[in-house]
Amino acid sequence: MADEFRELQRGNIPDGGQWTDAEWLRGPNAQAFLALLGETKDTTLDELRAAIKARWPGIGPPDALRWQGQGFDIERFEGETDEAYLARLERAWETHQRAGTAGAIEESLRAFGLPDVLVIEDWQGRFAEGSWYSRFWVVLGPDFGLLGIEPLRMPFLLGEPTLGTTATEVQVRAIKRQILKWKDAHGYPVHVILRFRDAPILGLGLALGFKLGGSEGSGVAFWPIGAGNMLGEMSMPFRLGGGYDI
Repeated sequence: MADEFRELQRGNIPDGGQWTDAEWLRGPNAQAFLALLGETKDTTLDELRAAIKARWPGIGPPDALRWQGQGFDIERFEGETDEAYLARLERAWETHQRAGTAGAIEESLRAFGLPDVLVIEDWQGRFAEGSWYSRFWVVLGPDFGLLGIEPLRMPFLLGEPTLGTTATEVQVRAIKRQILKWKDAHGYPVHVILRFRDAPILGLGLALGFKLGGSEGSGVAFWPIGAGNMLGEMSMPFRLGGGYDI
């Protein structure tokens, strides 16, 4: 198929009858010219085929993955292999169908490299004062996979947004970005809560700040996402304006 136009162009010459003047097309110079025309058409056809394939995961070249990801609105994570990213792109339709659900957030963060992910919505328990149907928390750990996030140990410097953990700012921003991308439109994430080792899930949302200590650095850490006062009744200190800390 690669030379179909080249062969067709050279062989498609009228024979006899009113086309007797076309016999010169069988000469060596004319045949070379016709072959060149056919090769140009074959090259153009190959480029068109490649352009069509480049749009679709699994049949396009590896260097097209970046553009496929942009087209399907699926972020590629740092260090993610071509094979792993391709597998997620091939499930893009199913992924977007789950958008706006707790499962979509959990699935994205697991693909990012966090095995233990749990989205807790306000109605599922008493995790903070008051009642806000749109409020939710994202609990990570105690297994942090290849990210290897640990609680900070004394002495350490305090700083946003990685307060209380060894996570890099890039990791924190990537985690928050995924939560905001895949949440429901009305959903309001309050905190990312990081559980270290023996920290229980019950009561995590009721304690502000973070605590370190205990055996082998057990404890929890909180990364704020919601910038408004979404923890309960308005009380000091609170922030006006809402929005997100990203």
